[in-house]
Amino acid sequence: MPHQPPRKDKKEFRSLVLHLKKLHPSWKAKEITKFVLQSENPPYYTTTKSLWLKVWRILRRNKVNDLPRPGAPRTTTTNQYIRAAKEAIQLKANASVRNVNAKLQQQGFKTSKSSKGGKLYKWNNILNTDFSGTFTLTPHYNQHNESIYAKSSDDIPYNLKVKSKEKFQKSVMLWDGISYQGLFPKESPIFLDEWLESIRSKGDDHHKKMYFTGERYAKFIRTIVAEKAAEEFSDLRNVIFQDDQDRKQRMQVSLDAVKHVFTNRIGPRNCATKLSDVWGALKEKLRGREYNDIEQLKNDIKKEWNKFSVLLCQKMMDNIPARLKSVIDQGGNQLRGH
Repeated sequence: MPHQPPRKDKKEFRSLVLHLKKLHPSWKAKEITKFVLQSENPPYYTTTKSLWLKVWRILRRNKVNDLPRPGAPRTTTTNQYIRAAKEAIQLKANASVRNVNAKLQQQGFKTSKSSKGGKLYKWNNILNTDFSGTFTLTPHYNQHNESIYAKSSDDIPYNLKVKSKEKFQKSVMLWDGISYQGLFPKESPIFLDEWLESIRSKGDDHHKKMYFTGERYAKFIRTIVAEKAAEEFSDLRNVIFQDDQDRKQRMQVSLDAVKHVFTNRIGPRNCATKLSDVWGALKEKLRGREYNDIEQLKNDIKKEWNKFSVLLCQKMMDNIPARLKSVIDQGGNQLRGH
C-alpha cells in the first residue's frame, strides 16, 4: 500500500479488519494486526504500532464507509491549501509586511493591519528588564598600557614608584526596565547593593559579600519589583514581562515568582538578550568621569537616568522588531551594527 492509500483501498482494508473480527470474535486489535503483518501482501506502515492504532480505530468505528462530514468547511491546514498558499505568495528576503499584505488581499484572503494602537501590536506592552554590568568609580582602562620609560631608575619620581593599584575597584550594579511608558522605575534604577544589604540577616558579617542567587531574585521580583510595577502601571494584566536568560532567571523558583506577579511574560527560551541596551547608553554618558565615592557615582547615574525621555524609550522599543529580524537573518550570530 502507498503512504496515502486511495479511498477504495481504505475501504477494502476496513472490510478485511471487520471480517476478521467477525470470524474471530475474541480477537482484538493486537491479534488482527499480527495476522495482517503475516499475510502475503501486508499493508505498508512505518511501524507496527501505527498499524495497530489503525486497526484499533477501525474496530472502534465498526464501519466500512466514511462517516458523514459536518457542514463546516475543511480546515485550511490541508496539504492542498499549504501548497496553494506557497505558490501564491513567494516570501523573499527583506519582504515587507505591506507587500505581503497586498499579495494576500489580491488572492482573496482577509487580512488585518498591525498598528501601534491595534490589538495585534504588543511591543507597547512589553517591560524589558535586565541587570547592568558594573559601574566603577574610575573608567576602565588597560593596565598593561601603564608604562614608564626612563634612562635610569633614578629619573623616575618616587610617588610613581610607590603608586598603588586597585585590583578590585569599588563598583555598583543596577537593575532596570524599559517600556513604552519610559524607564522603569521612573525615578531611579534599583541599586542592587542597597537591596541586598536591606535583606541581610541580623548578626551577619557586613564584610561578607552577598550574591544575587535564584532565591533572592525570586524575592526581589515578589517584593520590590511587584511594588514598583503596581505603582507605575495601571493594570499588570496588560504588561508583558521579559527578563534575561541568566541561570538564576531560569530557575523554577524565579519562574514561579514572575508568574505570581505578571500574568503575561516572554519566557527565557523565547527571548533574545539585550533587546534594548539601556546600560550601553548610560555608560556612554558616564564615559571618562571619575568619582571619589559610591554615593557621588549613584547621584550621577540618577541624573542621567532622569534625562531619558519617554520618546527615546519608545524609539528604542520600536527598534526591537528590526533588531530581532537582523538576529534571525544572521542565524543568531552577533550583530556588528548594534
